Amino acid sequence: MDSLLASIKNTSAPEPAGRFYAHLLKTELNVLLESPTFAEVLSDKIPQTDATDEELLHLAVGSLIAFVQYNFLGPREKDNQHQSASQTSDSRTQLKSDGEELNVNVVRADCLLVCRKIFDRLLHHETGSNKSFPNQYCVLLWYQRYLLIHQRCIDDLTHDLYERFRTNVAALEGVLSAAEHAVKIEIYLEIMFGFVQFKRITKLEQWLHKLEDLSNIKLSVEGALGVRTKFQQTPLPQLTIRLQGVSELGLPDATETHGHMKLPPILKLGDEVRLEKVMFLNDNENEDLQLPSLVQNMVLGKLYYLYVSQPKEQLTLEEIQPYITSLVYQRYGPWTTRVATLFMNASLEATHKRTVDRSLRQIEELIQQFDALGSETAVPIADRLPMFFSSWPIAYWQMKEKLADVMVSLGMVKGALAIYQEVQSWENVIECHTVLEMRHLAAMVINELIERNGPTVRLYCMLGDATDDVECYQQAWDLSNGTSASAQRHWGNYYFVRKDYASAIEHLRRSIEINCLQEPTLLRLGYAALQLERWEEAAYAYRLYTSFENHGFEPWNNLAKAYIMLGEKPRAHKVLQEALKCNFSNWKVWENYLLVCVDTRNFLDAINAYERLLELKDRYYDRQVLEIIVRAILLGEKDADGTTCSRLKQKALTMLARACALQPNNGFLYELAAELEDTDSLKRCHKLQNAYRGYTQSNSQWSKAPESCSTVVNLCVDLCERSLKAFLEGKAEGTRFVPLRAQLSSARLTGQACLRSANSEAWPTCAEPLSTLQDLVDKLTAELKQAMDA
Repeated sequence: MDSLLASIKNTSAPEPAGRFYAHLLKTELNVLLESPTFAEVLSDKIPQTDATDEELLHLAVGSLIAFVQYNFLGPREKDNQHQSASQTSDSRTQLKSDGEELNVNVVRADCLLVCRKIFDRLLHHETGSNKSFPNQYCVLLWYQRYLLIHQRCIDDLTHDLYERFRTNVAALEGVLSAAEHAVKIEIYLEIMFGFVQFKRITKLEQWLHKLEDLSNIKLSVEGALGVRTKFQQTPLPQLTIRLQGVSELGLPDATETHGHMKLPPILKLGDEVRLEKVMFLNDNENEDLQLPSLVQNMVLGKLYYLYVSQPKEQLTLEEIQPYITSLVYQRYGPWTTRVATLFMNASLEATHKRTVDRSLRQIEELIQQFDALGSETAVPIADRLPMFFSSWPIAYWQMKEKLADVMVSLGMVKGALAIYQEVQSWENVIECHTVLEMRHLAAMVINELIERNGPTVRLYCMLGDATDDVECYQQAWDLSNGTSASAQRHWGNYYFVRKDYASAIEHLRRSIEINCLQEPTLLRLGYAALQLERWEEAAYAYRLYTSFENHGFEPWNNLAKAYIMLGEKPRAHKVLQEALKCNFSNWKVWENYLLVCVDTRNFLDAINAYERLLELKDRYYDRQVLEIIVRAILLGEKDADGTTCSRLKQKALTMLARACALQPNNGFLYELAAELEDTDSLKRCHKLQNAYRGYTQSNSQWSKAPESCSTVVNLCVDLCERSLKAFLEGKAEGTRFVPLRAQLSSARLTGQACLRSANSEAWPTCAEPLSTLQDLVDKLTAELKQAMDA
C-alpha cells in the first residue's frame, strides 16, 4: 500500500505513473471494484468501513481510472460493464448536477459515484487522525481530476461542478509550493484545461500566463515562405510554430518517457493537389522538431486555448494549424495527446472538400483504437493513461457522434442515422429524419425506447422535440420531480422558436434558476426579454451571461441597452466599455457608446468615441451630439467627474478639424469650430468663411426657404462683425495688417453676395438681420477705402 501511494504522488512523472497504472490495472483494479469496501461506499456505509483514508484514496483513484478506461480510453472489457439496471439508475440519479444527467452512453457510473463519495469524505472529514493526513495536495489533485471527468460526462456545463472546481483550484494552488517543478507545470496544465472545459476565457488566459511564467516556455507562430500544393510555383508566407525555453527546462526526451509506445499516426491525405503538409523553402523549417512529452501537452493546451477563445474564422484556423502539425508529427509522446490532436485535426478538416475524406478515415481509425481489445495493434491501457489528465480526453461516444457528423456532411445520412441511434443522439436523429422527410420515424424510435427501457427525462424531451407535443415536456418535468433544467430548457426553446417569448421566458428562467451555467439559454432568455421590452429580465440574463463569458461584444451591448431603458445610463457607460474591448471595430457599438457618454456627461469619452467613428465611417455625422459637446465646453459645464469641460477645447477643435476635412461642405461643422476658436480672431473668421461656403455650396437654393436663408444671413452677419472687429484690433495694434485687410475684403464680398440672394426673396424673418448685414457691409466698404487711401 505504501509503495502504491508513493506512486500516486508521482503520477505527473510519466515513468512512475506508468508503473503505477500498470500495477494497479494488472493486479488490483478488478479486485478493488469487487471489494467489500467498494460495495460499502456505494451503499453509503462509509462510516462503518474499517478502511483508512489512504485506502479510501486508493479506492477512489482506482475507481476513477476504471471509469476513464471504460468511457474515454478503452480498450474495455465488456464483461466488466455488467451492472443491474436499478444500480445504474440509482448511480446516475445521485450523479446529477444542477438537474443535468450523465450522458446516456456512460458506463460504470458506479465507479464515478464511489469516487465522489470518497472525496466528499476525505475533504470534509475532521477527525483528529485526518488532520495530519500527509497527502493533502494528492487528494485535492485527484478530486480535481474527478470533477473534470464528471463534467465531461454531462452534456451541458453545470454551475455546481464549476464552483467546486474553482474552489478546489484555489486550495490546490496553495499547497503546490513544495511540488517538483515538472509536476507543478503539469498540474497547472490540468487546471488550464479545466478552464478550457468550462469555457471561462478570462480565467483560462490567467492560467496560461501563469503556466508560461512557471515554465518560461513561450509558444508563438511566425511566418516563413513555403508552398501548400504540388503545383504551387510562388512561395507564400506560411505560419510555423516557434518555441523558446524548451532546452532550459531540462525535461527528458519523449523517447525516454514514451519511447516504447506506438502512437496512432496521421493518415495520408492522398490528394492530387495538396501536399501532406506545408513545404517551406528553408529546409530547417521542414524538420519535425521533437518535443518532450510535457511540452507537447503545453502545445496542446495553447492549441485549445486559441480554439475556444477566438471566433471560428479562417484566420483562427490558420493560426492553430501549426500547433496541430507540430504534434501529429511527433514520433513519441503521450497517447492521449496524439488522440486529442488527431481528433481536433479531423474535426477541422471535415469542413473542407479536399480533406473531408481523410477526416472520415481518421475518426474511424481512432474509434478502432478504442475498441481494439486483444488485437496485436492495441495499445495497453497502462500506456494510454500517463499524462491523460493534462491533455484533452475525448469520450468514446463523442468520437462516434463526430464520425456521424462527417458522414452527414458527405451525404451519408442513413449511415449517420444508424450511428446517432447507437449513441442515442436524439437531436441528430430528429434532424436526419427531417432531412430524409421521415420525421415521424424519430418519434416512433423514441416511443419504442420508452416502452422497452422505461421513460427518462431526456427521452421525453426528445419526444417533445420530435412531435412538437408540449405535453411531453410536462411529463419530463414531472418525472424529474421539478429538478430538471433540461426539461425546462427544451420547453422554453419550444416556445422560443415559435416566437411566443412570454411563455419562453417563463421556462427558460426556471431552467437558469436550476443551472445558471447555460450560456445559450441565457442568450435566448435575454433576447426574448428584449423583444418584449422586459428590461429587468434582459438585464438579469445578459448580466449573468457576461459574468461567465466576457469576450463577446453583443451580450455587453444588449446589457447596455437594457440599462439604458431602465434609466441606468452610468452602468450602461461602463458596460459599453467592456463591449468595446471585445470588438474595437464595430461602429454601432461605438455609436451607442457615444450617445451614452453624452447622456452621462462623460464628454472626454464622447470626443474619443466620435474620433473613432470618424475612422470607422468617413462621413459619420451627428449634429446634436456635437452641439451638446461644444455648448458644454463653451459654458464651462461640469462633466461626470465634476471637472470643467473647458479643458477639452483643444481636443474638440482637433476632432472638428478632422470632421471638416472629411466633409468640407458641411457648414455646421465649421460654424462649431469657429465658436470654439476664441484665441485667434483671424482663424475664427476663416472658419466662419468656410462655414458660409459650406452652407451655400451644399444647398444652392438656400435662399428659397426661410429657415436656411435665416441661418446663412445670421452667419454672414457674424462673419462681417468678427472680420471688422479683428481688422480694427489689428489696425490699432499694428499687427497682421495685410491678412486682416484681405479677410475684411473677403467678408465684404461675401456679405454683398448674401444680400443679393436673400433680398430677392424678402422673407420676414430675415428683414432685421439683412438690415444689420447691409450696415456692416457699408462699414466694411468704408474701412477698406480708408485703408486703400492710406
